[in-house]
Amino acid sequence: MSPLWSRILFKFVLPRIRHAEIEGIRLDVSRLSPLMKNHIRTGRYEVQERLLAQRHLTRDDVVLELGGAIGFIGLFCRKVIGVRHHLSVEANPGTLEELKRNYALNGLKPNVIHAAAAAQDGVLELDVGGEFWENSLVSAGGAAKTIAVPARSLRSLVESMPEAPTVLICDIEGAEAYLDFQALPESVRKIIIELHPSVTGEAAVARILGDFGALGFTQIGREGDTWMLARRSE
Repeated sequence: MSPLWSRILFKFVLPRIRHAEIEGIRLDVSRLSPLMKNHIRTGRYEVQERLLAQRHLTRDDVVLELGGAIGFIGLFCRKVIGVRHHLSVEANPGTLEELKRNYALNGLKPNVIHAAAAAQDGVLELDVGGEFWENSLVSAGGAAKTIAVPARSLRSLVESMPEAPTVLICDIEGAEAYLDFQALPESVRKIIIELHPSVTGEAAVARILGDFGALGFTQIGREGDTWMLARRSE
């Protein structure tokens, strides 16, 4: 892309785009930045999670998704894969409203809990950045503001589901380092998790993967910093 076209695209074209589509899923991008609009327009948004989900999830799966964001992965699981049940957990109330708008745009009602996945139930401080993917329970250093949000443990979230989950999808911008994954029930056979070494450090990434290994999971796929793990057969 030439520098001139890039300037025209970001200054004049992208600000006027109201909706975009990925894999047949319509997204309301009217409140997103030109940078994020371009990311979605070019199909790069959540591509790692999408590819792994498409390869490894089935219609029989029951999904617990930590970090629902604007709803794309949940919609992909429901509309494209056709999973039996999907529950989203999203901490940022503003992002949660985006998620609800996108579900409505696709003619679906979300199963969603407003909360941050955490070590225990309670209330936590969420750093809210300029873009929704910058939201984090891990200090962002210079974030626009901090808000208090409900916190729910993995055990509590699992108990709130109508069926035992078979899949965990996790993208919570570094807060995965503080979760107690031992609380996952035996029903969880597959995990898609984005790890964030630039936030947590490489040692934390190695520890998390080691903890999953001790729980009987092994790597069966990887896209960038997003890992696909499956529970080993006994």
